[in-house]
Amino acid sequence: MLNKLVRPIYAQCDPGKGNVNLGDCLVLRDDRTIAEVYSEPAFLINLLAQNIFAIAGVVLFFMLLLAGFKFVAGGKKGAEDAKSILTTAIIGFIIMFTAYWIVVLVEIITGINIPVGPAG
Repeated sequence: MLNKLVRPIYAQCDPGKGNVNLGDCLVLRDDRTIAEVYSEPAFLINLLAQNIFAIAGVVLFFMLLLAGFKFVAGGKKGAEDAKSILTTAIIGFIIMFTAYWIVVLVEIITGINIPVGPAG
């Protein structure tokens, strides 16, 4: 039953033959290699950056939610924990916001298209 849910992934290359390009060896779900789908490393990095920003936003939301819950339900100790969580969340947001705008400024100054927003 597990084999029906999870498709085993095998590399097409033999590592005993010397240098191995993983882009040519690893196969995706539709039997295409990674190198066929992601022709340049920049494409894959942009895809990862977009998803990292989205995940960081979700984590920020849950940290704020957790801080609020601890503040309301935790008494004096909860208020201290909430302050610590809130401080960490705000610092993380500032780092995320700054990283995004540095990329946007580099894009404006150089004229290079760097997609860092949501895909679409």
